[in-house]
Amino acid sequence: MDLQLKNFECTIRKLFAERLNPKVCYHNLDHTLSIVAKVNEIGLYYQMGKIELEDLFLAGWLHDVGYWGGVALDHEKRGADFARDFLPKFKISENRIEAICKAILATKVPQQPKSLMDSIICDADLYHLSSDQCYAQTLLLMKENEQLNDRPVVLLDWLQNSEKFMENHHYHTDYALKFYQTGKNENLIFLQSKIEELEKVEMKSSQ
Repeated sequence: MDLQLKNFECTIRKLFAERLNPKVCYHNLDHTLSIVAKVNEIGLYYQMGKIELEDLFLAGWLHDVGYWGGVALDHEKRGADFARDFLPKFKISENRIEAICKAILATKVPQQPKSLMDSIICDADLYHLSSDQCYAQTLLLMKENEQLNDRPVVLLDWLQNSEKFMENHHYHTDYALKFYQTGKNENLIFLQSKIEELEKVEMKSSQ
């Protein structure tokens, strides 16, 4: 990693520590580091060049900075706006910044990637749907939602909405379809089993 990227990472880590609302327990530094690792993994699979890999690195770091203030709505736009202001300090060209911003904006659900770079960050962002931490991450996201909105969420309702989200979601890269899809299918089945358990408990309690 060259000095420019090292300075960027050092600065952005410091800003995460200073600016991230403590109620943001899912879209935090851990999530960001996971996405940075995944975009690099997928980018290498596609044999992307040094500049493209750097842009993926930058986009991965910045894709959720719009959550720092603790507001989910339109966080992608805030992230892109931040990138436009922040990246020139590290001598990133205007064309590269626009590509990075487009990638950040592409992560907005429903995802609509227009390029390979967009598709890579979209798939990396939802990698957890395929991982063995999927259910735990689902619960962590629920906790974040409760904390940011200052109201409890009914677990069954949350899981049912998560099920719909997983059913409507699809990966965009061949890489994710090859390496993530099977895990996602297994996690969906597990989620459905949890929903069935809760529905049975609810039925018994209502009798």
